[in-house]
Parts: sequence; C-alpha cells; structure tokens
Amino acid sequence: MSLPASDALSGLVDGYRHHPALGGFDELLGSDGVRPHQQPVADTIEALGLGGLLAARAEARGFVLDEGVEHGTSDGPRPWNLDPLPLVLDPAEWRHLERGLTQRAQLLDLVLRDLYTDRTLLRRGVLPAAAVLSHPGFTRQADHLDSTGRQLLLTATDLGRDPAGAWRVISDRTQSPVGAGYAMVTRRIVSRVMAGLHRSSDLARLRGFFHTMTAALADAAPTAAETPRVVVFAPGTASDHAFDTSFLATMLGFVVAEADDLVTSQGRLWLRAGDRLEPVDVLLRRVPATLSDPLEFRGDSQFGVAGLVEAARTGQVRMANPVGAGVLDNPALIAHLEPIAQALLGESPLLDSPATWWCGDPAALSHVTANLDRLVLKPLARGRAEVRYGWELSSSERTDLLARLRAEPWSWCGQEPLELSTTPVVTGRGLEPRRFMLRAFGVAADNEYTFLPGGLGRVAGSVRQHTISSSTGALAKDVWLPSSALPGRSRSTARLRLAVPATVRPSQVSPRVAGTLLAIGRHAERAEATARLLKVADDLTEDYSSRPGTPGSAAMIVLTDALATITGIAPGYGEAPVDYLRRATLDPALPGGVAYSAGVLTDRAQQVRDLLSVDSWSVFARLENTLAVVPDADTQLQPLLDDVLESLLAYSGIMAQSMVRDSSWAFLDAGGRLERAQHTLKLLRATLLRTDPPETADLVGEAVLRACESIITHRRRAATGTGPREARESAFQLLVQDDSNPRSIAHQLTAAAAGLRLVGDELLAARAEALHDRLDGLPPASGSGAGAEPLAWFAELAADLDALEERIADRHFVRQATRRSAEPVATRWTPGA
Repeated sequence: MSLPASDALSGLVDGYRHHPALGGFDELLGSDGVRPHQQPVADTIEALGLGGLLAARAEARGFVLDEGVEHGTSDGPRPWNLDPLPLVLDPAEWRHLERGLTQRAQLLDLVLRDLYTDRTLLRRGVLPAAAVLSHPGFTRQADHLDSTGRQLLLTATDLGRDPAGAWRVISDRTQSPVGAGYAMVTRRIVSRVMAGLHRSSDLARLRGFFHTMTAALADAAPTAAETPRVVVFAPGTASDHAFDTSFLATMLGFVVAEADDLVTSQGRLWLRAGDRLEPVDVLLRRVPATLSDPLEFRGDSQFGVAGLVEAARTGQVRMANPVGAGVLDNPALIAHLEPIAQALLGESPLLDSPATWWCGDPAALSHVTANLDRLVLKPLARGRAEVRYGWELSSSERTDLLARLRAEPWSWCGQEPLELSTTPVVTGRGLEPRRFMLRAFGVAADNEYTFLPGGLGRVAGSVRQHTISSSTGALAKDVWLPSSALPGRSRSTARLRLAVPATVRPSQVSPRVAGTLLAIGRHAERAEATARLLKVADDLTEDYSSRPGTPGSAAMIVLTDALATITGIAPGYGEAPVDYLRRATLDPALPGGVAYSAGVLTDRAQQVRDLLSVDSWSVFARLENTLAVVPDADTQLQPLLDDVLESLLAYSGIMAQSMVRDSSWAFLDAGGRLERAQHTLKLLRATLLRTDPPETADLVGEAVLRACESIITHRRRAATGTGPREARESAFQLLVQDDSNPRSIAHQLTAAAAGLRLVGDELLAARAEALHDRLDGLPPASGSGAGAEPLAWFAELAADLDALEERIADRHFVRQATRRSAEPVATRWTPGA
C-alpha cells in the first residue's frame, strides 16, 4: 500500500522514495509501500498536509521554549530541536532488539568486572591489552572498586538500521548514559502536538521505566539503610546535559547535588543538609570520571569530591556507573566482541556492529590504510579527535591522517560505513529523508536489565550529513512502541517499586541550594517591586511631564528620584523621563532594572530546576519574551509592564501553590520577604521623609500606596473613618505597621520569622520578631517635614534588616573553600600490592 497519489504531499514522499541521491523514507516506507505499523503516521501526514505539519513543527518549538528545554554546545546552550513526526517501531522488531540489548548489557557488565578484577580477557589475549590500557576510560583507581553485584547499573546504546533492515550497534555510552530525560520531554511535547494521533495509539508508556530506575538505584545501596539516599551528582548548569540531568532527577525524585553539596568524612560520602550531614548511599554520577575526585584524578577539578573514590572502594557508597565504566565506550571492543562473547557467554552477539578493525594490530592497520578512502576512522578516545570519513578527505588531510595512524595506531579504529536508514523530517520545503539513529536506555533491576520502551531517536541535521549529534544540528524523534510489545511489563514494574522503600528528599537543603533559593525569591520580588514603581512613575510622567511647576510634576520628580535611589540607575544627562523609564525597564545590563532582575531570576532557577514546578518555565519564557523588546520612542511601558507583572504574579502563584512548606520553600519565601521589606523601607525613605508642600506630599503618598498595592485599602479606610485620610500618614501605617497588609514590613518580618523556624533557626527567628516589635515605635512623620527622629529610626531599621540578611547568609549559606590544584595521589594497582 502506498500513500494516495492524489495528494501533493504524497507525491513529494514518493519522489523522495525513489530519488537516487537522497534515498527513501526507509523507516516509513518498505518495498511494498507504507510499513503496517507506520500507517497511522502516514495517515496523519496525509490529513495534515504541509501546512498542518509546519504548524505542528512551530507548536513543538513553542513548547520547547516555554519549558526551557536546552542542550549544550560549544557556542553555549541552545533550544532542544525536535521533529513533530513520531517514529513507530514494530513490536516484533523491538522484542528482538530488547533480547539483543539485554545480552549486550550482560556482556558489558562481565567485561567491566573482568577488566578491574581478574583481567582474564587481557591475560589470555582475547582482548589486546594495548587496546584497553591506551583508552583514557580505563582507570587504575577503579581496580577492585566494586567486585560484587552488577557493575553496570545503567546503559545507553546507539543503534542504526542497515540497508538490509537489520539493527546494528554503533557505539555504547556507559561512562555516564545521558538522554533518558530528553526522551521523556520529547514524548511530552510530541503527545501534545500530535494529540489526536497519540490518543488513538495504544503505546507503551515511558514513566514505568523511570519508576523502575528509582527502585533499582535505591536497591543498589551497599549499606543496610531502611530508606537509602540516592543523589544525582552533577557538574552544574555549565554541563551540556544540565537539562537532562535536572529533568531526570525530577522524574526519579532524587536530589541534584554539586561538589559543594557533598563532603567525605569517616570514610563515607555525606550530603550537606542545613547544619547537618546526611549519609549518601548511591550516587547517580553525571560528572566525568577524571573530574569526579581531585585526590584520585585531576587535582585541578572544581567539580569533584575529594575522597569519593575511597568511599566507593570501602563499600560505603555505590556509583552508577562506577568511575571505570568509561572503558566500555571503546570502539576497539567492537572489533573483538565476537571472541569476548564466546569467552564470557559461550555465544555470539545477537546484535552485530559494522565490521571494525583496531589499528593496534599490524594486519588491521594494513587493511585500514589500504582501504582508507572507503572507511570511517574513529579515535578510541571520544572527544580527543574527530571521526573522519575517508571518502571526504582531501589529499593533504589523507596524508596527515595516515601519518597519525602510523604514529599512534593503537588510538584508532577503522570501521565499515553504515548507510543508516532514513525517516521523514518536516522542513519548510516539505518532508525530507534524514538518517536516523536510536539510543536505547537500560537499567539493571531485579537481576535483569529493563529498557526504556523505544528510546530516544535522533536524525541528522541535513540530508547529506553522516554524523548525528547535537553539535551538528541533529533533531530528536519521539520513538513510539505499541504496548503489545511489552506484555505483562507494567505489573512486574509495579511489584519492583513496592518492594523498595520510597526515597525521600532531605528535610534541609544544602547551603548552595539555600542561597540560590533565597536569591530566586529576592530577584523575583525585586523585579515585581521595580515594575510596580516604574508603572506608577510612567503614569505620572504621562500626565505631568509637559506641566512643569505643578504639584503633579513635582510628584513625578520625587518618584523618578526614588527609582534612581532604589535601583542605582541614574538618569542620563538631558535624558527624557520616559526614555529613562524605558531603559530601567528593558536594559538587561543594568543591575537593579527589571530586565536584569528577571534574567538573574531565570539563571538562578536553572540551578535548582529539580525543585521547581514544571509550570514555572513557561512563565519564565513569557517573561523573557516580554522583556526582549528593543526600546524605542514607540515603546509603550504601561502594557509592557502589565505583561511583566502578569508573568511575575503567575510565577508567585505557582510557587505558593506547588511547593511543600519545607526548607526549600522557607528560603525561597525568605528572599522575597526580606526584599519586599527592604524595598518598601527604601521607597518610604526616598519619598515620604521629605519636606514637600501638602499637595505634592499627598500625591506622592498616593503614588507610593499604588506602587505597594495598598491604595484601595487606604481609600476604603479613609472613607469609613477607620484610617487616616491623609495618604502620607496612611502609607506609614499601612506599609510599616499593619500586620494584616501582606505588603507591610510588619507582615514580612512575621513571615520571615516563621520561615526561619521552619529551617530550625530559632535564634534568627527571634531576631526577626524583635525587629517586628520595634515597628510599634515608629515616630510621627506626618506634616510637611519628617524631622530628624523618623530619619534616624528608618536608617537604623534599614541597617538592622541588612544585618539580619547577613546573619542568615553566615549561618546557612557557607560554601566550601575553593579547591587548590593538587597532583593525584598514588593509588594501589591491586589490593595488597
């Protein structure tokens, strides 16, 4: 069966199918037409047409931006790039793949154990020693690191389909398997973009795999803890896979910890949680092995924890995967996998790889150099040199590569090229066939390996591109697997979950996280308070900038001067008021401005992504888009500031309604409370402790009440006689002393004290309450002049608020000292040596 020829899009598909240069849509079309399991996708293509497909692609990109899905490149983070068309795998085909992947994972597990214990493969010559010892993933420090149970807890395998339709293994990713989080977020987005197709398809769900991973990692704990603590060990937001790490941690329910959050003591690994140390049983490692422990590997590493390897060596912590697992990411293993499988399993691999020759063998080197023009040349160490395609080399490049091969033959492999199958990708010109690669993910659970149904698909960035990677513009594909491929799997997964105690998040957060959360709360409130003040100042400017000498004009000047005092952004010489206000709103390089505070807010949020609601990222994206305006004379601030406030209020609502009231919430809330109290105090000092005429003072008082969202309460109380009629006097009462007003300094100090008690700091909670009690002593500040006493009282309160924040930082945000460069310590090659 083929796609209806009457549709122009079908004609395009058929044209590509027979195009001699581009090949066909191999994953969609077979020799007899549409593959049966791909028919729903083909029908969707036909129904949507090119316009519908382009709309789906645009919608997918919108979801990516809304959720802040990024991946790292050499030029910095970029939005995750995905194609809206899913790829469906045949159930029978997947069952064969799963059997092959299970065998391969078991084989690699045995290889890993052997290389770091008995080394029989090397002693018997099954695997050339030079092929292993020359690989940077082989680490002496991992010798006998863990000789019990499964060595390889997590696996990732890259596969491609050859022209005969058989799946072949391209490479293994065992050092730190990444991408499962990207697979899940790709499924989330495609299921929304292709909602009708998704609803009508009975698919194997992905969530069960993550439940299994949670249970399996907890079950891997080497200690007898009733509830093992599992921590995701990550290098931070600078990592290329920071999003994948934080999203995976959210799915698993584990804490993300950086080097500053961890410490070794008494032979154990500990998580710094508030003023306590909590033991860590299992480490899901995302930090490269050579950077994971500055005492064992690179002494200049700022991402590692000194003593980590020793804690693993003594059996106090289990790493997934162990630091020596990178040796399996070695293409030389592929060249020798048949004899390895026979030696360890007594059988041949179920999944083949392209023919591979390790150049450390003279005969293999001779074959590779003689056939260089048709082979793929792969360095043993991924990242130290580029993969080279012999047929693409110029004469000089070919000469240089031959010289490198002869100088260091052990560091290269030659491989037969694999002409990967293609799958349709939506482009502005219509559908294009792109080479396709599948990454499969596995976890060792309950004495077997379980695999993510389908995995993560990747397609080349262009029609003629061979290398499929994020750095070359690859796109993600959602890989669908009918549920019939996994009979009974969901029930076994549920039993496994129930057999393991639930892993709980620590009651206290680390100093790094605590400081980050407080900064998030502070900058969110700073952006909101500044936006409100700008909104009022802009309103006065619109009304009175052309009416100098009036009380309104004087009030406008007072508010503008207050804005400059609070933000530290001074008006330029001769700068028009409205231009100054636009600059304070939209210039991201001005500390104190709205755009700057919003940028810091988003940046800090990325650092603790696993703690925040997923709904917050669409708010951040909308806020970022709102403030991306290039200011000009036509930029209207009022609607723009309304949009900014809408986003910030949405963020505040999400946080208030989604975060459990634990230490995470306490520090986040405390940052906002302290910032609001300090901002209100600065605003009152800059506006109402002045000697202005009554008409101006009253306008300024009303403007301050508007900026602090208290004008309605003032008017209602003034009208009923339950509050001062004078706006200036009412502002002091409402914004300083009124506990019932959520905008008052009194309310902030009460809430801050409650938060400090939540983190167990009774001393600073009492200090915040003492500051609250002093508010009753506010000296009278009504009339045309404030006098010296109110000025001194406000100055003293401001100093005490600053001191309170400094004490919080001293007690809760103390970071570890910066590591100094040191040489790796000498380690024993084998126990007892």
